Amino acid sequence: MSGAHIEVELKFLVPAASRAALVAALTERGTARRVSLTDAYFDTPDQRLARAGLGWRMRREGRRWVQGLKASGDDVLTRFEHEVVRPDASPDPQAHAGTPPGQQLLAFLARAGSQGQGVVPHFQVQQRRLLRRVRTRGAIVDIALDEGRLTAGIEVRRLREVEFELVSGSPVAMLDLVERWRRRFGLILDPRNKAERGYALAAGLADPPLRKARPPRYDKDASALDAFVAVCDECLAHVGRSVTGIAEGDAGARAEHVHQARVGIRRLRSALSAFRGWVAEPPSELVDGLRSLFAELGRARDGDVLAGAFADELRQAGAPPLTLPAESGAPDLVALVRSDATQRMLLAWIAWRAGLEPVEPQATLKRLARRRLRRWHKALVESCRSFDDLDPTALHRLRKRVKRQRYALEFLGPLLPRKCAARHMQVLAAAQLALGEINDLVLVRDRYRARVSNDPAAWFAVGWLSARLVEARGRARDQLAVLLAIKPLPRCHGSRFGLIL
Repeated sequence: MSGAHIEVELKFLVPAASRAALVAALTERGTARRVSLTDAYFDTPDQRLARAGLGWRMRREGRRWVQGLKASGDDVLTRFEHEVVRPDASPDPQAHAGTPPGQQLLAFLARAGSQGQGVVPHFQVQQRRLLRRVRTRGAIVDIALDEGRLTAGIEVRRLREVEFELVSGSPVAMLDLVERWRRRFGLILDPRNKAERGYALAAGLADPPLRKARPPRYDKDASALDAFVAVCDECLAHVGRSVTGIAEGDAGARAEHVHQARVGIRRLRSALSAFRGWVAEPPSELVDGLRSLFAELGRARDGDVLAGAFADELRQAGAPPLTLPAESGAPDLVALVRSDATQRMLLAWIAWRAGLEPVEPQATLKRLARRRLRRWHKALVESCRSFDDLDPTALHRLRKRVKRQRYALEFLGPLLPRKCAARHMQVLAAAQLALGEINDLVLVRDRYRARVSNDPAAWFAVGWLSARLVEARGRARDQLAVLLAIKPLPRCHGSRFGLIL
């Protein structure tokens, strides 16, 4: 007896205050069922399966044993799962042979075995599941409340989450249902699965791991829609996991999650620009929601800049004692990302992505991409030529254009000559870093300048930062000179007729 399929599901954290109401909703019609589950997750001692995104577990469901292999899907909604009923608790990797993740599992275990490494359990999940099947217009959905604990050695962590899994029908219809339940019970989107949490617990990690940007993967002959879907999924995963890090991490780890969330939002907005006209555009309220969250996180990030490296450098430079109040109106980050507005916006982006339909362009994506990138590069070069005349506001706009070009090159990379694109990205990254230093210096200098009437000691900071700005502008000028000298991306040549397109 076996089953292999792609699951469509979403997981949410359940606030303690909502737990009783959620249980009542699941049991109100008497159709819910309860089951106790105990899972043991296996891996090599060096966690080769975890690094490959595989989760291999043995589950006890009442009197039967069910072995499962899970793998990450291509987007925030899907994942692979293959299950087989076993006669006892002994794992058998051959039971998953014939599936792509199963073959990957066997290959990993064969290499581990040849090096004298066996398979060992790394952690356990003990949980009570309350499950109800709900029929909604266009979909049948299983809603499961899992409560219990993760155990790794002497480490224990409580677990309370609700999962929505599509049984049949439309993912968009399922997401409509999910939004109603999210709003009703204040659920918090959490892209982590139990395997990720268990491995983190086994490693002694108290906070969600930092998620950085990754290049999208798609075929070089992909359609505009297929390419954009890959890009959008990567950006949404980047933003979603960074937001989870803000909501669940401690104060010390939060600053980096804030930075990554802002990078993810900027990348998603850049992706919309890079693919504009080739795929359907999202509703304006979704874009406005991203912009608002970006700004709120920015206020928190600006405070970190002031409280961090620059304050330390000023003290080391011999600055007199300085008083600088915190940024007014800085948000409560945990409250911000757990708010109804943020959670509604994140789920709405997932629903929009799930309902995307193609808008057929009039040329191949490769031709469209190179044409757009060459046009943007030309405009960027013109802006760089007037660098010495740009005020801080104009420099900030230039920095955003550099970012847009860099991200677009990354998104469209599978369509471009590899070495040429890599060189462009290297130059753009250096220019972005140099312009970012100017932006931070201006921000901090202006904050200290606003304090000089109340605290004359702030003049020291203003003078020191102004001198740093002169040096930073010199470094940026050098980096932009390299950008000005780089050759544009080659045009797309039509191989059939030998024509330049």
